[in-house]
Formats: sequence, structure tokens, C-alpha cells
Amino acid sequence: MRKISIVLFVIFEFNFLWASGKNSPDYVSTFMDYTINTRFREAEAFLSNRIVEGDSGYQVYFYYASLLNSKMTHYENKNDAGQFLLYIDKVIDKTNRYILESEDVDSSAMADLYFYRGSAYGYLAYFQGQVGDWYTALNNGMQSYDDLQTALSYDSSFYDAYLGIGVYKYWKSAKLNFLLWLPFVEDRRQEGINDIKRAIGNACNSRYLAIHQLVYILTDYGDFDDALRYAQIGVEAYPKSQFMWWAYAHCYYKKHDHLKAIEAYKTLLSFVEEDDQANPMHWVEIHLKLAEVYLRMENRKQADYHCRLVLAKYPEPFPESGEERLKKAIQMLHDINFQESN
Repeated sequence: MRKISIVLFVIFEFNFLWASGKNSPDYVSTFMDYTINTRFREAEAFLSNRIVEGDSGYQVYFYYASLLNSKMTHYENKNDAGQFLLYIDKVIDKTNRYILESEDVDSSAMADLYFYRGSAYGYLAYFQGQVGDWYTALNNGMQSYDDLQTALSYDSSFYDAYLGIGVYKYWKSAKLNFLLWLPFVEDRRQEGINDIKRAIGNACNSRYLAIHQLVYILTDYGDFDDALRYAQIGVEAYPKSQFMWWAYAHCYYKKHDHLKAIEAYKTLLSFVEEDDQANPMHWVEIHLKLAEVYLRMENRKQADYHCRLVLAKYPEPFPESGEERLKKAIQMLHDINFQESN
């Protein structure tokens, strides 16, 4: 049962940090820049101001929900869950009403409505998977996929929809790979990658979201060179984005390119240390990643240094948010000392 639950969680873990429709409002690029650069306070103030000034359309609530999703993902908490669910409900209710009342609306507008509703269901499925509501997550994930497909049926040039579709196809196959030997279970990983690349090549609004997603998918697929090529595009476009640098460093970490991984994680560390809105556990995670890489290089002195640095800053009793990471630091120190004694 646990294995099935994990599979369902990952299938619907679209990791939608940002998404935008083909006919998105002109303020979206400003909002996305704030979010990609983890300036959450500025992004919230920006969208709140639009609502105060009278914007009550489904788009503004959708972008606010996507911001809260990104914020909770970044800080690894559920502090904004109530407001997130309220705004997702507003998006779904408003788009449902417009879909039912819009018999004579042109196909492009209908595609936009289904895109926003499908993306809202995708966010909802991701959230429900995180809190363990697997059955509801499964239903809403399917609804999300169907809506994105419907958006394309109304407008085949709606390339932003290919991102969610491609991510769904890839992870569904990747996490159900233990069933791929069955004749009715198809491996659609390459198809999913192609859909995401189609979004990158043609969509303007979701391009960097798609690049961010594709980096992790290509590293999972084992295509490290292609992953690095896209990761480089991400950090060049957003040179101080922690989101982009996590993906960039992850490529070198998975590729076992140790020196480049160390360089990338140290650059990311500098951004975290100078960020007044940083997640403090990211500082811990980066030092643990550096310790792991140094251990791979058999440089136990540096690995020991990074583990001790973490435990000096966060002595027992550990904060609940970092307990697993800090226990990992202790275990790594134990392994280092055991190796040195032998």
C-alpha cells in the first residue's frame, strides 16, 4: 500500500511552481520574475494590490494560489494551506461557471478556461498527495490531465498545456516502471520529454518553468548532458534564482562531476546566505550535499567539516523541520569516523 501511495504522490507531483495560459494577463511576467527569484513577499504584495484594486478574475486567484504553492514548497511547510485552498476553489468555481455559460465563446477562450481549470486541479492534486489524501489526489490529477487535453482540442497551438501533460506522462511511466512488462502499461517517458520540449520551443509564458522541470526529468532519465544544457539556460536567464541553481547543481551531483557539483553548491550557498527570505534548512541541505560529494572523493576531512558546521549551528534538540537532515549529519560523521578508525 505504501508503495502505491508513493507512486500516486509522484504522478501528481507536477511541481507546478508557476504556470500561465496562452492569453495570460500582462502582469504575469512581473509576478513570475518575483517568484522565480524567491521574492515571495514582493510577489504577494504585488498580487494583493491587484485584488484590492478590484481584480476579481480567475487568473489573479490562480496566480496567487500558484505563488502560495511555490512558497510552501520552498519553505517545506503548509502554513498557507487555508488561503491556497480558498483561491484554488475560487479558480475552479469561476472557470466552471464560465465554461457552462460560454456556449458561443471562441475556441481560444475555451482553451484558456480549460487550461486554468486543469492547472488548478493539478495544484490541488499535488497538495492532496502531500497530505496523504491519495484517492482525491488521483481523481483530481486525472481531471487535470483531461482538462489540459481538452484545452489542446480547442486550440492545438496552446503550447503551455504541453508542460503539464508531458510531466504527467513522464512521471507516470517512471514511477510505474515495475509494471512496464505488462502489455497494457506503456512506457511514455520519451513522449513526455518531447511534450515538455515542445512547450519550451513554442510557449512563451511557461518556458522557464518547463526548463526547470525538464532538468529534473532528464537527470532521472540519465541524460545528464542534455539536462545540463537546459540547466545552463535556466541559470543564464535567472542568474541568482535558487530554483534554477538547485536544478543546475543537481545535474552535476547526479552526474558525479564532483568538482563542478562543489562549485555549483557553493554558489547556491552564497545566494541562500545573502537571502533575507531564505529557508534555513536549505543551508543545512547544501552543506550535507557538499559533505556527500567530498565523501565520494574520499576527502573525509572536508566532509567532516561540513557535517560539524551543520551540527554546530543546530545542536540537539533538533528543530522538527530539520530533524531528518540533522540526523543524517550525525550518521555521516559516524561513518567518517568509522572509516578513519579502520
